Amino acid sequence: MRRIPSPPLTILALAATALLACASGVRTASVALPPGPSNDLVIRDVAVIDVETGRRTPARDVWVRNGRIAAIEPTGSSRLEGARVIDGRGASLLPGLIDMHGHVSLGRGPLWALEPGDPEANLRSFLYAGVTTVFDPSDSTGDAVERRGEVARRERLGPTIYTAGKMLTCPGGHPVAMTRLFAPGWISWYIAPRMATQVESREEAYAAVDALAARGVDFIKVAVDRLPPQAPRISTATLKAIGDRARKRDMRWVAHIGTTQDAIDAAEAGASLWAHGVAQERIPEDRIQRLAAFGIPMVVTIEVADRYIRGLSGPIDPIPMERQTVPPDVLDSFYPPPDGFSLDAFGSLEGFDSPGTSADNMMRLRRAGVTILAGSDSQGGGIFPGASLHRELGQLVRAGLTPGEAIRAATLDSATFLADGQPIEFGAVRVGLKADLLLVEGDPTEDVARLQDIREVILGGTPIERRSVLAPETGS
Repeated sequence: MRRIPSPPLTILALAATALLACASGVRTASVALPPGPSNDLVIRDVAVIDVETGRRTPARDVWVRNGRIAAIEPTGSSRLEGARVIDGRGASLLPGLIDMHGHVSLGRGPLWALEPGDPEANLRSFLYAGVTTVFDPSDSTGDAVERRGEVARRERLGPTIYTAGKMLTCPGGHPVAMTRLFAPGWISWYIAPRMATQVESREEAYAAVDALAARGVDFIKVAVDRLPPQAPRISTATLKAIGDRARKRDMRWVAHIGTTQDAIDAAEAGASLWAHGVAQERIPEDRIQRLAAFGIPMVVTIEVADRYIRGLSGPIDPIPMERQTVPPDVLDSFYPPPDGFSLDAFGSLEGFDSPGTSADNMMRLRRAGVTILAGSDSQGGGIFPGASLHRELGQLVRAGLTPGEAIRAATLDSATFLADGQPIEFGAVRVGLKADLLLVEGDPTEDVARLQDIREVILGGTPIERRSVLAPETGS
């Protein structure tokens, strides 16, 4: 595998500081709240999608008041004075999308570019693409909890954030091993230890869980698999210690998995969610029912593996949402890769993290009763915030879900998981729920790509102003 040559020692400290602290400065899609107070809102004469059943009911007026859905009525059954009216003719109204694996703080450039993350730009891109809620399963910046609060208070504009903060792993495990592979040695020594908390003993596991609980994270994230395959894997004893301590602290934890045994070990230690599907092997038939019996949902992330494979074979063929949120020069920067660059450290791409294997396993598990949730794993390497959730929904449909089922995975089912047994606050178009809504052209239950043709993104009852990267720049 090609590594970037080391610079002279005299600039190491400066380079490290600049690499970690500077924002990329790349132009991104923009979003803004309109000035002035929010009035009552009516989306008039719109087809409302019931994401639970996939049924689309036309000719409805949807009233929004004080940030929540106040009424859903047949079109024309009430007077509209005093409200802002949005014409919904020819469009569908559904809840805002939920990305159950969206990294807020990571970069978006090629693996070899070592681009620093830009959380502000990522939040804008999520929201522009109709993602009104994001579960960030790993954030090494130390700012995740504060960022979550700033968004909740509207001090920053972005989707509602659920965060796991800094993930847990074994010494030298994922993502430490990955960082050491793809970052040159002159910087990986600094970055790698900061990517995750490395724990081995029961005491270290307890201390790490206690620290995350004190930080106020929503979940704990644990790397259970080997990534790359030669990396060490966390022991079942350490997993049990993490699970026991999380249960004592009344916290849920999610497991980064790759194999059937990873999934079983995580489930037996008390994991609440499988992050990534079983992608490194075909699940044996006699294990399908065993996995289903745990009652744990799975976020499959088919697109991320497929994207890496596609990235070495040709340039990005952008979907509409990528054209709107990612500058053309960034899209063009992924191909060709530098001379000598490869993913050989992963082993055979035909057998490791294969999208086909992941999709096949997903459908077999779903038929057995496993709930599938939608997540993009936006993390750089061409997995762009917001846009890649739309790619993931297309992957779910190609794997065998109907468009309506894929939409449910990115709305109601994800909202139900996040609610943790309590009534949902968002994730469906229902009276009383938070008015995080998406108005799109046509019927996405017939063609999930319609979700990219957005008329309005409505956040907490307020239609946001959206501006594509393709729009002409205006003076400030």
